[in-house]
Amino acid sequence: MKVSVITLHRVRNYGSSLQTLATQSLLESYGADVEIIDYYPERYTSPGLLKRLKHKSSRLEKNIILLTGARVIMCFSYAKKKIVFDKFLKKYIKTSEETYRNAEEIKNYPLQSNAYCTGSDQVWNSHWNEGIDTPFYLDFVPESEYKFSFASSIGSDSLNDDEKNAVRNMLSEYRHISVRESQGVKILQEIGINSTHVLDPTLCFNMDFWKNYASDIYSGKEYVLTYNLHHDKRIDTLAKKTAEKLGCKVFNISYNIHDIVRSGRLKWCPSVEDYLGLIKNARCVITDSFHATAFSLIFHTDFFVLYPEEASSRLRSILKLTCLENRGSEDFPELDTVLKKINFNDVENILDKQRIESKKYIEKIMAELNSFSVR
Repeated sequence: MKVSVITLHRVRNYGSSLQTLATQSLLESYGADVEIIDYYPERYTSPGLLKRLKHKSSRLEKNIILLTGARVIMCFSYAKKKIVFDKFLKKYIKTSEETYRNAEEIKNYPLQSNAYCTGSDQVWNSHWNEGIDTPFYLDFVPESEYKFSFASSIGSDSLNDDEKNAVRNMLSEYRHISVRESQGVKILQEIGINSTHVLDPTLCFNMDFWKNYASDIYSGKEYVLTYNLHHDKRIDTLAKKTAEKLGCKVFNISYNIHDIVRSGRLKWCPSVEDYLGLIKNARCVITDSFHATAFSLIFHTDFFVLYPEEASSRLRSILKLTCLENRGSEDFPELDTVLKKINFNDVENILDKQRIESKKYIEKIMAELNSFSVR
């Protein structure tokens, strides 16, 4: 039973890479022969990222000298990211033989599978994807074929009118749709599309699974860890105060070499295995990242989330699901709140129940596929 999955495996960040591995592993656990469609548009490449760097701030857009300097500095970081994440993909991810750079290439070199799946991450986020990126809606697959999604994300609070019509037309061809945020269920319901709320694929596996991929080089070290995607200075301040109280160091995971100027010790774009090991062995994680939060839950590592101004819905959703709303805030928290230990027995009981429900969704699809393939 071959299943071709399209997802954000090429964007070169920890969450995207690990959710790809989790989706692949979950489908394989039900007997599927999984292939990740190697969709690699220009915007994910290093040249594409450098070209778009000017949109990061108004200062870069207006000052060519400043923009050139920023591009020179970022070349080193983008090169490191390419090495780290391409190595992980090559080692663990089963990609298609063909690499597709745009929608037309997928249509010109069609795949042959029993089913086609839109995977997790922000595959349906038109802001992230610079418009509606139709391959993520499986528009290259004939309507007669079996289409489904698993833990896909819209990544915003609403769709505009143009998006609603296009999305409705494409998703109406899916046999089953699941999303990873409760808000996604509501958004799709508004356009007449039914969907199921499931866990992010990384959370479908427990600590025993993920320990196989986490390095142990940080075992026994005492540190507070930050993973600060939105450059929130409050995260650095909170980590420093927490570390001082615990009597340990601060380690900062960052993709960018210029973050060496931050307080604490820079862990510059570590391997994916070391990323997991850093979370697993930390005294506490201070973050604004969904997947850093997810892996803190998985490894039973105390954490605190400072919500970013945008794209905080999935963070709020997972903290509400696990009854840990007090571990996230828009405002700078009291230190006693951060230092309070989490009861991970209760968290694990909740996640185990949710894992069962999420896997029922896959079980239903695989049962249908066994009938569909012999039609």
